[in-house]
Parts: sequence; structure tokens; C-alpha cells
Amino acid sequence: MLWFVFAIFGAIFHAFHFAFIKKFLKDIDEYLLIGGVFFATFICLLTASLIKGIPEIGPSFIPALLATAVLNIIGNVLYFKSLRITELSLAVPVLSFSPVFLILTSFVVLRELPSFLGILGIVFITIGSYVLNIEKARQGFFVPFRAFFQKKGMVFMLITAFLFSVSANFDKVLVKNSDQFFGAAATFLFISFPFLVFSIIKKRQTAVSFKNFALKSFLVGAVTALSVVAVNIAYTMQIVPYVISLKRFSVLFTVILGALIFKEKNIPNRFLGAFLMLIGAVIIILF
Repeated sequence: MLWFVFAIFGAIFHAFHFAFIKKFLKDIDEYLLIGGVFFATFICLLTASLIKGIPEIGPSFIPALLATAVLNIIGNVLYFKSLRITELSLAVPVLSFSPVFLILTSFVVLRELPSFLGILGIVFITIGSYVLNIEKARQGFFVPFRAFFQKKGMVFMLITAFLFSVSANFDKVLVKNSDQFFGAAATFLFISFPFLVFSIIKKRQTAVSFKNFALKSFLVGAVTALSVVAVNIAYTMQIVPYVISLKRFSVLFTVILGALIFKEKNIPNRFLGAFLMLIGAVIIILF
């Protein structure tokens, strides 16, 4: 049961990550902001690792680090490319399917396989997460599916969901071959580098001062680091598909934050998605 608590905390902090990103994107270029946030996350995690003590590095550390770094870089590039050429309301729901992909990828990489009821719980959470996004867009259930035949960005987002489902397994390998802090710190250093270099080469602009940019980056970076550590601790107690499925509750928490911070409307219309996610969580926890 303790893994459930850490996974939910990871989801809550992940929701704050997206809320801050949405707020700060008004003044800061997306690639520059993400690069700054990822680098700030690296600093936070490295600091925690130095305080705790550098762990003993296992033999699978370097291969797992390279794998998850490359997958996350490609995934994030495709993510932003998709958002540039496709409506947000169509693209984002596709990410809800990453827990379903994890059923296959976790078995291939880690030989982890949920029980039948566990798979049922994952499916409930996935559908609930999807419904939450669809309700947010005020669209029909099958609109994103139909868009696959019309919009290339939808394909990019589906590939992104799959890549993230693979990288999550290597994240767990990193935890097992280091600890909850050091492996993640190394990953975020690798991921931040290409985004920062790209921003410098392209001379991406920001409407705020460097000091303001740094403060905002470290604020989001600290929240991101807390999410990563919470999820990594959960990895040490439970299989990846269950942990990531519970992390998908970040969608629900993001909706709540949207109502509280951004005064978004139609929150009652999203109760169905929340209810389906809750059913899935109960199934996973009890069975």
C-alpha cells in the first residue's frame, strides 16, 4: 500500500509541474523553458544525491541511462512538434494510452506482468484519463481516433506515448542500479542539454529577465524533482505498469488545479473520467 501513496504524491507534483509550465509559457519560449526546467531538476536531484551520498553504480546503469535519455529526448521533440501542428485538445488525450503500452513494454524490458485484474484496472484508469481530456475539449469520444486519418501530429503523439512507456522501464533499471536520486539526476542532465543548445542556437527569446527565468525554472524543477523521487520510490515497491497508471492521476489533479488556478469551467462534466480512474485504482490496490 505504501507504493500507492508515493505514486499518488508523484501524480500530484506532476500536476503542479504542468500547471506551472502552462502559466510560465506565456512569457518564456517552450524549448527554453523546458530546457531550463530539466536542468534545474538535474541540479535539485544532484544536490539531494550529494547530501544522501553518491550510490554504488550497477553494471546496467550506463545502458539504461543512454536508453532513457535518448527515448525522452525523441519523445519530447515529437511531443512539441505534435503540439505545434495539431490542436491541443486532439493530441493530449493520446498520451493517456501509455499505461496500456506499458503492459507490453514492461514485460519485454523487466519481465513484469500485471495480473488479469491489474490489467483491467489499468484499462479503467486509461479510459478515465482519456475521458477527462475529451471532456476538457468538449468533443466526442472518438474525435481523436478519427483525427489519426487526417493529422500527422496525432501519429507523433502516439509514438511519444509509446516511447515514454518504454523509457519508464529504463528509469526503474536506473533506480535499481543507483538510487532514487542519482540516476534521475543524470537523466535530466542528458535531456536538458539538447533543449538548451537548441534554444541558444535559435536565439529563443523570453519576455522575462534571466533572474526571473532562473527562478521560474528552479520552481518547476523542484516540483518535478519531487515527482520523480516519489515515483522512483514507488518503483522499488511495485511493478512499473501499476505505478505509472497511478501517476496518470496527474490528469485528474491537473483538472482540479485548472479550476482553482486558471478558473476553468465545466468541471462537473469530467466526473465520469474521475470515477473510472478511481475504479481502476481500487482494482489495482485491492487485487
